[in-house]
Amino acid sequence: NSFSFSDPQVSLTGIEEYSRGVRSFYKQGTAVGEVVCTAVTAPDTITVVWRNYGTVNIGPGFDLAPYIVTTTLKTSAEEGGLIVRQEDAFVVDNAALIKYNLFKGKRPVVPPIASVACPLPRDA
Repeated sequence: NSFSFSDPQVSLTGIEEYSRGVRSFYKQGTAVGEVVCTAVTAPDTITVVWRNYGTVNIGPGFDLAPYIVTTTLKTSAEEGGLIVRQEDAFVVDNAALIKYNLFKGKRPVVPPIASVACPLPRDA
């Protein structure tokens, strides 16, 4: 399998391993992924900016506060144009994550996805 994935905490090879990892990481039925925008940003490169949140299966389980992910997808002509690499970039704010889970009654309302500005160049 020629697919590889990486983010700030994980690196792996294989679409099946990636799929199993995503499925086991999130409490099913709680994960939300909302696309902010997409663009072709270089040859053989698609960039997707999206918002992620939900409950994860780490320890007793905890909620991820909404955060923005930038996913860079690399395609390969040799692989029939399929995606062969996915790299996710995001910033983890541990203090905010703890606060988000300790003070559930004070969580801000998640704004509509349409209100989130796209950071990608408009002419990309």
